Amino acid sequence: MFRGANTLNLDAKGRFAVPTIHREPLVQRCGGRLVLTVNNTRERCLWVYPQDEWERVEQKVVDLPSFDPSAQALKRFLIGYATDCELDSVSRIRIPTPLREFAALEKHIVLIGQGNKFEIWDELRWKARCDEWLAAQTGDERLSVELESLSL
Repeated sequence: MFRGANTLNLDAKGRFAVPTIHREPLVQRCGGRLVLTVNNTRERCLWVYPQDEWERVEQKVVDLPSFDPSAQALKRFLIGYATDCELDSVSRIRIPTPLREFAALEKHIVLIGQGNKFEIWDELRWKARCDEWLAAQTGDERLSVELESLSL
């Protein structure tokens, strides 16, 4: 399970060092082989999956109905942008230019554990998103039925 948030720096080649706590689990689980893709069009961030987890997700997406326009759009984004990558010898991941552009990643990024994957956000975009979420929680906005039934 991947959890926690880490502020990291991208180098000039679009690489970042995976935090030490996640390195060994990634090597043991998937040999350091990962898949980067976009978080569809709702959020301008990236998803990073261990290869074995991505294969399960990818099959679910492939199995979606071929004639459903929403399913086709999801396939185009998730599978179309999916990029294989591997931890290099010093445990860095290189984010390809099209993915960096999609997520508007600059020098400072945030890597956020999501259980079965990570999200990568531009640091300023992440802070703005957190502010939006916190503001919504103080208003009259209701939680979805699924979230209201969650007991933590």
